[in-house]
Order: sequence, then C-alpha cells, then structure tokens
Amino acid sequence: MVEDKHLIRNAVKGYIRKSHVLFAMKEYTKALQAAQEAQDVDTEKKHTREITEQIQKITVELYNQRAGESEEETLQRAMRDPEVASIMSDPVMQQILQQAQSEPGALQDHMKNPGIRAKIQKLVAAGIIKTR
Repeated sequence: MVEDKHLIRNAVKGYIRKSHVLFAMKEYTKALQAAQEAQDVDTEKKHTREITEQIQKITVELYNQRAGESEEETLQRAMRDPEVASIMSDPVMQQILQQAQSEPGALQDHMKNPGIRAKIQKLVAAGIIKTR
C-alpha cells in the first residue's frame, strides 16, 4: 500500500513536470492535457493548487495565442493535429457536434461518457468547441 501511494505521488509529480516542460516548449494543448492527467491521478488532492495554477496559466496562453485567429484559422491549425482530425472525421462525433449546435444541453449528457468527454475536451482545447 505504501508503495502504491509513492507511485501515485510520483505519477502526479511526473505529469506536472511534463506539463511544465510542454508549456516551456509552447506546446500548450499538450501541456494542458498533461496537467489534466495529473489532476486525474491526484486522487488524494495533495497537488490541487499547483495543478489548478498550471491549468490557469496554460489557459491564459491558449487564449492569448488564439485571440487574433479567425474561426477558419483555428480550424486549420487544429486539423494539423492528427488526433483532432481523427475526432472530426468520426461520424459519431459529427452527429454529437451537430446535435450540440441545435441542443446545447445535449452535450452535457454526452459528457457522461468518458470516451466522448475526452474527445470533446480535446476539441475544446484545440479551440474548435468554444465555451462560455
């Protein structure tokens, strides 16, 4: 049991470090993903403040980076990411996105599915889905 806690603590710190490195490399989307992985692994919530601060810092940089982009430029940039391109070409995700445009509340129901939630979060991080 003690070893498990030690491994979890190291995993959390590892994801936090990975997020910091990716942030320094200006890989903000990947840095955000690493910070979110740290948040998922931090079951004891011992690193909540550090993770939250990192996520906020990344979010500000993502916003600043995309502030001058048109929707078309955002889509072009996002589609260069193979994972985003794969999600966007998935017929099920296309249907979910179309439904979300006509019924924004439906997206909340889809977020209950962990696989769909991960894909939607990826699209939000890429700037394709905008939140208010």
